Amino acid sequence: MLIVGPRHHRPLSDDLVLAVGHRTYFASSSKSVLLSRAQVHELLDWLSTWYEHGWAGVPREEGPTTADIVEHYHDVAIRERIRADHERIDAHRLLHAAIALLPPDSRSQDLDDAALDQGRIWARLQKEHDRLEEIRRGLVQGLCEIKFSTTPSADALRKAVGKLLEVNKLWSGDISDAEAADTPLYRHPRRVTAADLLPARD
Repeated sequence: MLIVGPRHHRPLSDDLVLAVGHRTYFASSSKSVLLSRAQVHELLDWLSTWYEHGWAGVPREEGPTTADIVEHYHDVAIRERIRADHERIDAHRLLHAAIALLPPDSRSQDLDDAALDQGRIWARLQKEHDRLEEIRRGLVQGLCEIKFSTTPSADALRKAVGKLLEVNKLWSGDISDAEAADTPLYRHPRRVTAADLLPARD
C-alpha cells in the first residue's frame, strides 16, 4: 500500500511524505521518507526512465492495476462473510442438537430456569442502579445543606456529614424468585417452547 500526502494534516510546508507498508499492519510495518520538491522531481525522472526502458533483459509486463487490487480485496471480504455465515449456521445446528439430547419433559423447565436466572440478574442490576441514584441525590442534598446552612456550626457540620456517610452505602441483598419473575425480561414471551424443540417425526 502506497500513501503520498502532505507532511502535516493541514499542509504547512512545500514538501510531501512518501510511505509504503502492508495494508493490514500499516502502522507497524510502514516506512516513510520526507521529500522536497527537488527530490520529487528526481523521483519522477527516475520513474519515467524506468517506465520507458525497464530492466535490461527483463520482458515488460503491465501487471495488476489499482482496480484489480480493489476487486481482489472485495472478493476476500465476500469470502469472509460467507465463512461467518457458515459458522453461525453450524453454531445453531450444534445448539439444537444439544437441546435435542435433553429429555422432552425437562426442556420447558430448563427454559424457565434460564429465563428466571436472567430475570434475577436484571433485577439485581436495576436495584444497584436505583441505589446508586439514591446515593447521588443524597450526596448532592447533603452538600447543598452544608453550603447554604444558616448555622454553620461544628455540630451542624458533623450532623450533615453523618447523613452523607449514612446514605453512602451500596445495595447488597438477594433477589427472590418473585422479584425475578416480575421483570420485563421474564415477562417477555418465549420464542422457543418445548414443543418446538421436539425431534421431527416421519
